[in-house]
Amino acid sequence: MSRYIKTMTQVNLLNLTKRYPNQPAPVLKDFSLCVENGELVALLGPSGSGKSTLLKLITGIERPDAGDVQFDSVSILTLPPSQRGAVFMFQKSYLFPFLSVEENIGFGLKVKRAPRDEICREVGRMLDLIGLPGIEKRKPSQLSGGEQQRVALARALVTRPKLLLLDEPLSSLDTEVRLNLQEAIRVIQRELGITTILVTHDLGEAMAMSDRMALLLKGEIVAAGKPEALFHRPPSLAAAQFMGVSTFLNGRKAAGSLVTPWGALQITCVETSPSTTYAIRPEHIRLEKEPATNALPGKVTDCVFRGEYIEYQVAMGGLSVRARMPMPAPTFPHGEPVFVKLPREQLFEVAG
Repeated sequence: MSRYIKTMTQVNLLNLTKRYPNQPAPVLKDFSLCVENGELVALLGPSGSGKSTLLKLITGIERPDAGDVQFDSVSILTLPPSQRGAVFMFQKSYLFPFLSVEENIGFGLKVKRAPRDEICREVGRMLDLIGLPGIEKRKPSQLSGGEQQRVALARALVTRPKLLLLDEPLSSLDTEVRLNLQEAIRVIQRELGITTILVTHDLGEAMAMSDRMALLLKGEIVAAGKPEALFHRPPSLAAAQFMGVSTFLNGRKAAGSLVTPWGALQITCVETSPSTTYAIRPEHIRLEKEPATNALPGKVTDCVFRGEYIEYQVAMGGLSVRARMPMPAPTFPHGEPVFVKLPREQLFEVAG
């Protein structure tokens, strides 16, 4: 059982719209999302999709043109930023360089005029929680980048906020440090039970850290759900492209088959439709030397070794197919005729 009192808050973002002057379209349009008590939701999208604007609306840096932000079904729009109970953790730690680690972590409690013994006690607990006991007297300049971000996380959480906002907090760190901190933040977030919104453009980070993901494109959610569900079965063309799917097959469904310009493929659906689009992830595509079920002829145009897998580009008529085959994988030279196997159980339908 957790040693810490859990702060549980449900966050409702209701029909939020925000337009900036001289912009042809709103940066957020009728945006709605519910983040449950203690849940970590990742907002995933490219630059300009509205992610940072959403955080500004929650914290009160900006005001929406329409819609509402509610904590536990109560609107917070009339509250000043300092009273909303939402805290940021940024890409940079922004620690006070002239203060020690304990002074940085305890700063928020000092502003709230908490007793000195309470500040010392809470700082010690937070240092234990972030895995850095005994560094109270160090200055930020004596810490690594990863340690600075851990201290920044402790400073954000020590006041027990209602909502933690992670704005691309790990993007400036080296790969190994970033992976370790992803795990650490997730463990700490679960330990405290704090409702959290993570903003990122990194698909791997979003999948590793979140309970749910919401894909944000041009100010609107195009898909939302569990990370594994969105990864394997994104519901729309736009969502699939953002999730790394590049092979899309247009055709018509007839008697359990998808009839395409490149040949017929077996699919799990038995209904008939005039036209549709199916997709498949590159990790699920295989290249064969001999004909096989659900295998279409093509020719290798590129082959790249990427450590854990080999990535092939295959020309299939006017369609370019990308396949990622795990090591050890067969080697097909440039120009080699192959059969592109598209397993029936891995093909899924996407909306246009």
